[in-house]
Amino acid sequence: MRILGSLSALLVLTLPGLAQGTDSCTTPTPIAGLGPHAFNNGSAATGTNAAMCAAATRDVWFRWTAPSTAIYTVTTCGGASTDTVLAVYAGTGCPGAGALACNDDTCGLQSSATFTATAGADYVIQLASYTGTAGGSGTFSFTVTAPCTATVGPDVIVGDINGVSNYAAASGIDAIALGTTSCNLGDTWLNWISNTNQHPVIGGNLYRFRVVNGAGRFEQIGQSWLKHGFYALSQNLCCPNCAGTDGTHLGVGCSDPYTSARNGTQSGLGPRWQVNAATGVFTFPPANPAWSGGTARRLEFLVSDVDTSAGVRYFGEAQYVTPDDAAAGNQNNNASYRELSTNGTDFAMVGPTQRQMSAIEAWPACESGVSIANVQVPADGLFHVAHKVTSLGGGQYHYEYAVHNLNSHRSGGSFSIPIGTATITNIGFTDLPYRNGDGEGSVNRSGVDWAVTNTGGVLTWSTETEAQNLNANALRWGTTYNFRFDANVAPAAGSATLGLWRSGSPAGMTVPVEVPGVATSFAYCFGDGSGTACPCGNSGAAGNGCANSLNANGGNLAATGSSSITADSFVLQGSGMPNSSALYFQGTTQSSGGAGTAFGDGKRCAAGSVIRLGTKNNAGGASVYPAGGDQPVSIRGANAAGNVRTYQVWYRNAASFCTADTFNLTNGYQTTWTP
Repeated sequence: MRILGSLSALLVLTLPGLAQGTDSCTTPTPIAGLGPHAFNNGSAATGTNAAMCAAATRDVWFRWTAPSTAIYTVTTCGGASTDTVLAVYAGTGCPGAGALACNDDTCGLQSSATFTATAGADYVIQLASYTGTAGGSGTFSFTVTAPCTATVGPDVIVGDINGVSNYAAASGIDAIALGTTSCNLGDTWLNWISNTNQHPVIGGNLYRFRVVNGAGRFEQIGQSWLKHGFYALSQNLCCPNCAGTDGTHLGVGCSDPYTSARNGTQSGLGPRWQVNAATGVFTFPPANPAWSGGTARRLEFLVSDVDTSAGVRYFGEAQYVTPDDAAAGNQNNNASYRELSTNGTDFAMVGPTQRQMSAIEAWPACESGVSIANVQVPADGLFHVAHKVTSLGGGQYHYEYAVHNLNSHRSGGSFSIPIGTATITNIGFTDLPYRNGDGEGSVNRSGVDWAVTNTGGVLTWSTETEAQNLNANALRWGTTYNFRFDANVAPAAGSATLGLWRSGSPAGMTVPVEVPGVATSFAYCFGDGSGTACPCGNSGAAGNGCANSLNANGGNLAATGSSSITADSFVLQGSGMPNSSALYFQGTTQSSGGAGTAFGDGKRCAAGSVIRLGTKNNAGGASVYPAGGDQPVSIRGANAAGNVRTYQVWYRNAASFCTADTFNLTNGYQTTWTP
């Protein structure tokens, strides 16, 4: 029989660092999107530089197709340490006319060039080093400067992080505030009505990148309470076509500045807990618990988190949340970031604001090899899951994951990585504290680190459930948590599972990431609340299937031996089941992208073209295949080298327990057959 699975989530994987640039303008490297895009001109020769605006050498070339008609800025600011020169030309190859834009130094020795582009048209980017300087590697990005009215409905973005206010530290806590200039890129006025819940709220965050024990970490170290908007000016930062209003709305094409001092005015700041960032809905007036001191409610961080060592970088992020922007479906571009510098006490701005980019998107600009997956939760919000695996030498690898919740109200409650049989050490976790009464009932959210378990070949971090604690340390909107470990297995393509904290469907989302060698053999599709929910709330333990009438932990499927065609010692091991009949079967795919499909009292995990391997009678709740005179799995499953196959155990559960079907299933198991 054939069972067809369906994807339960739309996942978009961004892999920066693939394009490096060609040394000849006749065949420029094709690139798409805003980036960041990698370049390396360390060994490039000098090409056609006559049209460049500065003496330059070692040029590399890219061909870029404009995604929309707009004014764009291409920049190496924040993405390179070499002295760069940039030029932009119309066309697909060597320049036939002068540059549309050219720039030498915008932010220190890095460059930014602004030009007008037409949707679908091709443009050639020439990236060079200033004469007399060495080339090198880095990234460059595009930002959209205009036009407004490019989207339907109101569409607020952070057009600029316009300043930093520094405050005096006390009791080990310091604070800053970020000034913000908003822009309305939509074709409709944006509500900005004071003393109601029909205006934006504005939050700030602080991030730090540094290398620890040879591996990069991009962590959030601070967050602010929320400034409530009260009057919108009608300025022209982003667009030339502002249509002014009376201040109760941000007009089409208009911008409105709030200084850092205003955004840091403590009495005007409200807590985050009363805001649903997915819908933009919030309570007004906001809760106003007692506070004291010069850092309270501002963008607070620990003094001990400020590291001035060489190579450490900081990024400020600002985000707007408002109901009409979210109702129009435009809430996913509301955060922008800007690099900051620090002398250990005060912060200052570096380079331009990176519009419509969350701070997590700066990680690839800090080091190569970082990948970011966008995870859109149906009828909810957006997560970014970034990761990098670093070889530490001696057969050891560091796995670093950063999960950013842009605007999901359901929030994150668990994060799971399949690790197979890898030996795991140095497990770590980084979260963000809540202060000054930012939580249900004006009581701070919990600061308890997520608990970690290593069961059934899966490493899982998790916090208390919503039912256990409304102020649990869930991964709320506007925050990033980090998960890390070392393993003795090299990385391979796999999937993480992000469990959602608030109830709803789906219970979790799968995310494409690198994991410790689990593309060869790994367990998946668990009945522990991740993925598709068990049929009657009968969740099992982490790493198992759904609970059955005799075992609240659920049935488990594991494997031993080698899945090699020429040396097959592969044995499937079922346990945790009743002493009943058990059918071992093989599929060709994962059901519902690994989330599973409700089936009987459990979940169907192995799907596609199915082969029944054999039926066993459980003893002590366990059995194996093959056993006795059974054919090896490679032969019984008609496998060949390179086949990716999924396995599961269907077992009889005759007691009246969950549904009327009286059967259940273990978790799934996947392996890749080798020669």
